[in-house]
Amino acid sequence: MKAWAAALFAKLRGFRGDGRAPVEDRAALGRWGEDLAARELRRRGYAVLERNQRVGRGEVDLVARQGETVVLVEVKTRRTGAFGEAREAISTTEARRLVALGRRYAQTADATDWRIDVVAIDVAPDGGHTVEVIENAVGD
Repeated sequence: MKAWAAALFAKLRGFRGDGRAPVEDRAALGRWGEDLAARELRRRGYAVLERNQRVGRGEVDLVARQGETVVLVEVKTRRTGAFGEAREAISTTEARRLVALGRRYAQTADATDWRIDVVAIDVAPDGGHTVEVIENAVGD
């Protein structure tokens, strides 16, 4: 693909051609974060099974498998300094919501071994980023 075409498609999707985060568009930042999280999980040996999976009234960002364990993944992408770090974005209320979604998903998928991981992505003003995978971040 020609460089100009790749740049055009990246812009249309809200991504920068240099792999850095789109810092202005919140929706594009969220999509970019989920893409980055899926790549990082695959790099770590997870099999990513589903994205944006509806569970009742809620949604799980990513559903993956690590060995025999079903992993429900919440992706938090934050601009550095805007509202704290991404890892701080899971409130007690959010944790309860994730556990309820996890139970419901495990029941419908007949999964006995499951957990909830969080992928925290912090984005600097220049679009650079850090990625942290927090295994078993939310539990009963």
